[in-house]
Amino acid sequence: MCSCSRNWICTRYVTHDMAEGTTASGMSETTSECSQVKDLMDQPLSDGDTWYLIDLHWFNLWKKYAGWDKWDSSNVGDLTNHPGNIDNSVLMKENSKELKEHLTEDIDFALVPEPVWKLLFQWYQLAPGQEPIARKVVDHGMLTSYLRVEIYLTELKLAKYPEVEKTHLQKFSKRDTLENVEKVLREVFQIPENTNIHLWTKSSNQTYEELPMKKQSIQELSLMSNQTLVAEVQNEDGSWPRKSSYSKRSTAVVAYSSNRYSDGDSSSSRSVQPGRCGLNNLGNTCFMNSVLQCMSNTPPIQRYFLEERHWAELNKENPLGNQGEIAKAFADLLKAMWSGQHHSFPPRAFKLQVGRFAPQFSGYQQHDSQELLTFLLDGLHEDLNRILKKPYIELKDADGRSDEEVAREGWENYRKRNDSVIVDLFHGLLKSTLVCPECNKVSVTFDPTCYLSLPMPVKKERPVELYLARLDPEVKAMRYRVIVPKMGTILDLTEALSKLCGIPADHMIVADVHQHKFHQIFTNESSISQISERDVIYAYELPEKLGTPGTCCLSVYLKEVKTRNNYGYGSMFGVPFILQVPREGMDYDKLYRLIITRMKRYLKTVDEDPAAPTSADAVTNVPSSIPNSCESEMDTEEADLSLENGNEAHPMETNGIEPVANQSQPKRIFTMDLVNLSGNTSLGKLKQNGKPISLAAKNFLTCEWEPAVKEASYDAESAEDYNEDASSQQRVNVKKQVLQLKECLEVFTSIERLGADDAWYCPSCKKHVRATKKFDLWSLPEVLVIHLKRFSYTRSLRDKLDTLVEFPTRGLNMAPYIIDPNPTDAVYDLIGVCNHYGGLGGGHYTAYAKNKDDGSWYYFDDSSVSESSEDSVCTKAAYVLFYIQRNQNSRWIDNVRPPLTKSSPAPVHKTHAKRNSANDSEEEMDSS
Repeated sequence: MCSCSRNWICTRYVTHDMAEGTTASGMSETTSECSQVKDLMDQPLSDGDTWYLIDLHWFNLWKKYAGWDKWDSSNVGDLTNHPGNIDNSVLMKENSKELKEHLTEDIDFALVPEPVWKLLFQWYQLAPGQEPIARKVVDHGMLTSYLRVEIYLTELKLAKYPEVEKTHLQKFSKRDTLENVEKVLREVFQIPENTNIHLWTKSSNQTYEELPMKKQSIQELSLMSNQTLVAEVQNEDGSWPRKSSYSKRSTAVVAYSSNRYSDGDSSSSRSVQPGRCGLNNLGNTCFMNSVLQCMSNTPPIQRYFLEERHWAELNKENPLGNQGEIAKAFADLLKAMWSGQHHSFPPRAFKLQVGRFAPQFSGYQQHDSQELLTFLLDGLHEDLNRILKKPYIELKDADGRSDEEVAREGWENYRKRNDSVIVDLFHGLLKSTLVCPECNKVSVTFDPTCYLSLPMPVKKERPVELYLARLDPEVKAMRYRVIVPKMGTILDLTEALSKLCGIPADHMIVADVHQHKFHQIFTNESSISQISERDVIYAYELPEKLGTPGTCCLSVYLKEVKTRNNYGYGSMFGVPFILQVPREGMDYDKLYRLIITRMKRYLKTVDEDPAAPTSADAVTNVPSSIPNSCESEMDTEEADLSLENGNEAHPMETNGIEPVANQSQPKRIFTMDLVNLSGNTSLGKLKQNGKPISLAAKNFLTCEWEPAVKEASYDAESAEDYNEDASSQQRVNVKKQVLQLKECLEVFTSIERLGADDAWYCPSCKKHVRATKKFDLWSLPEVLVIHLKRFSYTRSLRDKLDTLVEFPTRGLNMAPYIIDPNPTDAVYDLIGVCNHYGGLGGGHYTAYAKNKDDGSWYYFDDSSVSESSEDSVCTKAAYVLFYIQRNQNSRWIDNVRPPLTKSSPAPVHKTHAKRNSANDSEEEMDSS
């Protein structure tokens, strides 16, 4: 018996003072926990602080138990929702103390500051054998602060030349400098402090790149996990071992001067078609590479930077810019890609500058290519903005004026603050119309945009695989595959399953099974979006309608307990199941027989006589050497959940089947314990005293087996065996849909009602309303970027649409969608496509692009480049499309200053009269 302050809680390792059901004092204590944690959760990130990872399921269960959401007070203090010990096992690799890869905050785990962790640990403790998952806050910014909790450390392979294949794995923080790495290298390979060494990165193609700047951090150097760092030790005579086998060369286009050599074929060993240059993947940088290839093959952009027009327009003083560094790094990269000297090139310098000014793209996590493109266009614009001092401009509503007047005013005002080659080439004008549903107030604005983000009008359905456990215990589970609405409910799922299996939808209950327990038991109103592809879903047949008065559902877990009367020293096994039973009139023996009968198919029998009528034989013939584990009594009187006998047996006692005959003092193969949802907190063992048990609306019970009994009586292979319905073999059940680009454009320009989270403040009603909104195209730029909205995100679901959108490669006519009565040329031809393959988080980006010099299409897959064709670029992977006006008037070039020469003066930015000296400009160019 444990020494908890409330001794009716029978558990070995839960020392938290749990609330007493729904009593006033219990609710008081749990709400007190909630208020204490809420006060501390808003703590801001501070460099060097420690935060802790907690399994999101456990944290959400605690929130429900503690009353985090005021609207959901019915579960406050409900012991079935008691979270038990903090259990992070689901976050860890099997039989390891390392985190699983690709875990995501708010989907897999929650982050809590140290004061919150201390409170939760004090109240709930950690599950046995686990350690806290502590991580430091790291400033990922270089020029501006960008604080993040560093979830994953960078694991480097350390080696010493010449035995470069013998590596030592070592983890580092992104804040660690090359000096820290060198120190570890010297310790691992016993290199004396007074011995000079060179540090190199070694790529898979045997190319080496020297890392000379030892003050830079791992993040600044863009070093990635599993990258090999080689220490080259100087010979005693002052020479270097590899000096004779490579020739040093300076890479002028790299931000830091580096020496590179290759033990194999160099990526620049022979000339290639200019522009046909791959980009090395630096570690999940395919999203960046695909965008860079499309931008590189945009003819006006390529011309602007290769002619070095950017030098005359750099705006280093713009507070919204990047000191000109993004423009310079991008220009250097384009020069390398169009030099004709590289089959592939590492965009390390460009990534370094992106990480400096947009820390969200630092590190090696996968990102959205469209988000990177948005940053790049904005960064280039601000770095090249010809407006040095932006004037203040007060926005005006249309107030009944003509569209022509309002559009002209809006565009002129925008150009007074934004004037760059990016605006010249990429920016168009959208008309936005909002109408108040209450007072009919109409608000019209004209807003600039650098791309069109088009919704995809698809029929949103998804397949869900699940197992059906029938009432008949002799029947194996059956696996089905049903098609349901993506945004549907569990009722949609049970109705779809009902059509296949014949069981009424209201006679089934659906649950998510994880680690031999129920991760979640769904209601009919639960969203299907809560089910992910990797979830194991079970539907359980019920003898009566779900929610029938006088009945309740009893969730049954199987647990092997290795030490008697020590709750928690054991592990769950098998597949849990759900029984529908009467809330009154159920005693220990009836419940035990009901559970035994439910498991009869996979309980072993000593007597192999096939005519054995019931599983009772398996129970009574258990070897006598197995102890009778039912002898233990309730630990305390308070835990006696039995009631005085006064109710007749309910037909539900059989749960739709005939129970086995009662035996005289039968040997029990397990004891029963009421627990919480997670199965890690005992609410009291059930007594075998003949008294009826009063059950709550929802109940969780563990059947606790001793190892010898489990070995003798439980057939794991039979328990987990199942049959497959024909539907599970039909891999393609959702009818493939093909969209036309014009359908996406029509949806984009249609009227929609704003959601509750996007309500508009009506100046007439003086309140937020769900107005109707409509977009219209007023003017389009020379380079038209179209983003297909393939990704959707909700609190519980991240989804991608793989629908094929057919788009023209030539002659895209946008005139029907432009409402300007005097439009410019609106016919476009395709020049690039950014592709995304796979699902969210683990996908891959590539690009198709048309080379302006030879007119051929190429397929860019990181460092690999291959010839392609115009017919092959339209696929269901297409994500971002690049179009260019067919009849280019090249008016943009008229706004661009001529390239700087040694004799030409530096530029005079608009609204800025002071001239810089030509010498200053030359020094800037030379130093760059």
